[in-house]
Amino acid sequence: MADSVRVAVRERVSSRAILAWLGVIAISVWVFDGSATQTATGLTVTGIFGLSELLTEVYDLRETVRTLGFGLMALLSGVALFVLGGTGTWWLPVVFAAVGGWLALDSVQTLRHEGLFIDEGDGESPDGRDVYHDYVTRKVDETLREQPLTRRELSDALDPDDATLDHALAELDDRDLLVRQGSELRTESPSEPGGVARARHLAATTAARLARPLTVEFDDESTADDGTDRYSPTPEPVDSRSRSDDNQEREREPARRR
Repeated sequence: MADSVRVAVRERVSSRAILAWLGVIAISVWVFDGSATQTATGLTVTGIFGLSELLTEVYDLRETVRTLGFGLMALLSGVALFVLGGTGTWWLPVVFAAVGGWLALDSVQTLRHEGLFIDEGDGESPDGRDVYHDYVTRKVDETLREQPLTRRELSDALDPDDATLDHALAELDDRDLLVRQGSELRTESPSEPGGVARARHLAATTAARLARPLTVEFDDESTADDGTDRYSPTPEPVDSRSRSDDNQEREREPARRR
């Protein structure tokens, strides 16, 4: 891995790039009368962002690593502006630090829960089963738009297996397209929300996105036991014989211990 980093550094660090860096330092120090501390701070934050870019490309890391580098750069820049001054306003460094801190925290949480490296399955084309599920979902949507049907009538009309039909109905239900009328099912597009509803949705989405670094912890707990999506309009019946067998087995346990 170190060899890969060295090769990437040689490709990026050319004589032209070195001269450009020296020019930036000269302009910062002499033209804009920048102090050595300000120049060092600028080079540090830029180096952090460049290092995140380099490591992301060399080791096939997630794009979130770039976002983490940008967040750290903004955070350190805000802190440096606040400590060193020179902006004339106190709120600008605070905004820089707040935005950078949120980006850094969100990136760290994302990398914790999704991993540092890109999964091998990311970006792969769907397999035959996924394509078949999408096809059945589209057919179910088209059929139920033409006329309402019960689940049995829908199964007779399309003749898919039960698991695939349950998956298609669950998918349409998640999209808020499935409408139940007694035992019959139909699909229809949801009505367009008004201006107030759109504003509320935008505000709720923004608030949820801002709170994501904290709520992601609870999302993992709530989805830990999720299984395959299945359409189940009624609760599954309980087998009384299996329950009685379990009770008898529990009653035998104390007798065996004696």
